[in-house]
Amino acid sequence: MTDKNILHEQIEYYRARAQEYDRSISGAVAVFEPATRLLTQLGKFNRVLELACGTGFWTKTLLQIGGHVTAADAAPEMLQIAREHVGNERITYQQLDLFQWQPAETFDLVFFANWLSHVPPEALDDFLNKVRASLRSGGCIALVDQHAPSEADSAIAKEDIYAVRPLEDGREFTIVKAFYNLSELEEKITKLGFTVTSQKFSETFFFLSGTLK
Repeated sequence: MTDKNILHEQIEYYRARAQEYDRSISGAVAVFEPATRLLTQLGKFNRVLELACGTGFWTKTLLQIGGHVTAADAAPEMLQIAREHVGNERITYQQLDLFQWQPAETFDLVFFANWLSHVPPEALDDFLNKVRASLRSGGCIALVDQHAPSEADSAIAKEDIYAVRPLEDGREFTIVKAFYNLSELEEKITKLGFTVTSQKFSETFFFLSGTLK
């Protein structure tokens, strides 16, 4: 069972990392170009929910395919940077702890990038059930994450599902970093009523999408 203190520390890590986050992913545009292309190919959606939006890296792409985007994150510092970078037109920002989240409305697309690996295994089914509950009939799920650790991930791994992440100022935080088997993940999401497709686009990353039947 994951210690609740670690889930709290994970939020505190991203709050503390907000000001350096974009510097730390400066090379991500090229890395994620295949996933960006796959995301835009899903089509157009009236209402989009983005979970763990961070500083708005993916929000910009979601605005290309969504009429309105609700961008949610647990860290207010991340949301503030997203507002500054992406703006407020057609976007509603929401501070939300996804481990306490209870869906109150439905959307045409739910998207999250680099978040699922921060969900501990014992919370995975509950999280995916909430995603399903937040989708309208015929709605879509799309996500980007890692199917395997990078060398950098392996260097800071702790036990089976944790990592010790450093910040520029030397502080260290323990977070959840679980690498889910892609075939098993596809099976889980299929059993929830989705038609699922996935594609690996690097040695470590994958893009998965599914349509609710």
